[in-house]
Amino acid sequence: MDVAERVGREAERGGCPSVDVQSMDHFDPNTLPTESTVIFVVSTTGQGDPPDTMKVFWRFLLKRNLGSSWLEGLHYAVFGLGDSGYQKYNFAAKKLDKRLQDLGAKPIIEKGLGDDQHPSGYEGALDPWLMSLWKTLNHVNSTILPEMSEILHPSMNKLEHPKFKIMYHASNEVVQHDSHISDLKDMKNVIERARSMSPSLHGHDHGEPHYLLKMVTNKQLSKGDDGRDVRQFVLEPLASVVEYQVGDVLEVLPGQNPAFVDVFIKRCKLDPDSYITIEPWSGERDAMDSYVNGSSDHPIQLRTFVSRAMDVASASPRRYFFEASIDNNNN
Repeated sequence: MDVAERVGREAERGGCPSVDVQSMDHFDPNTLPTESTVIFVVSTTGQGDPPDTMKVFWRFLLKRNLGSSWLEGLHYAVFGLGDSGYQKYNFAAKKLDKRLQDLGAKPIIEKGLGDDQHPSGYEGALDPWLMSLWKTLNHVNSTILPEMSEILHPSMNKLEHPKFKIMYHASNEVVQHDSHISDLKDMKNVIERARSMSPSLHGHDHGEPHYLLKMVTNKQLSKGDDGRDVRQFVLEPLASVVEYQVGDVLEVLPGQNPAFVDVFIKRCKLDPDSYITIEPWSGERDAMDSYVNGSSDHPIQLRTFVSRAMDVASASPRRYFFEASIDNNNN
């Protein structure tokens, strides 16, 4: 969703009167003919397959009863995310572009193809493609982007209002639920509260973990000279017996290295012993949908939240992180 969110931010910055960023599995394809302008961001998985979130949408578009004029009122653009190292590079985006034209939709500009092999990653193609998109839209209908200058020459005070707010509480103001974890049940409850308070975990199972496992074996199977790191993990349940069926998927929620957590907190000049709650700003419908009711009633220690719900060691910051950081420093 990173690219789609960036498209939405830039459209809002340009003054677009109506911007709605949705995952394809949340969009009703029956309403597509009623839309005037849609920007599609599509990744490719496996052997040129569409991602899981697109499969229902794609099957709908392949219906035979959809005529060649079904989308004659729609103007669209497609940007694909792929890797030219694979044979079916950006295949899903290419197929979507062709199918939309077969159904009568009109492309605003030529499809864009992001390539992970580019020195700048997909942004090497995204940056010029987006600029071409905005200029073309503005040329066709200037009312779509009445503040086009803010896209061409963005000012930091135009960054949109954040969807969530973080409330800080001194340690002496709250009941300290997670300062002393005495048993497995306490640990499960702490993990549940940390995950339920994280907006980034929207769409995941917000309940407490079903099982707690201890890693007893971490054995490297690959030789290491081919660039791969294949390992065998042996996990041992700490309490109840793990029940599973063939085909089940194991979701692993690793903990953070305490040293990395300390460095992150220190770098951000945060108080590790303070407590926080995360709440959506009023009026943010989508934010409310992804927020778990009641999580604000139980503040959680900042250190616990970082270690249980964030990835501070391996995750790469989004481009928007630096934009927002510049804005905060200027203020």
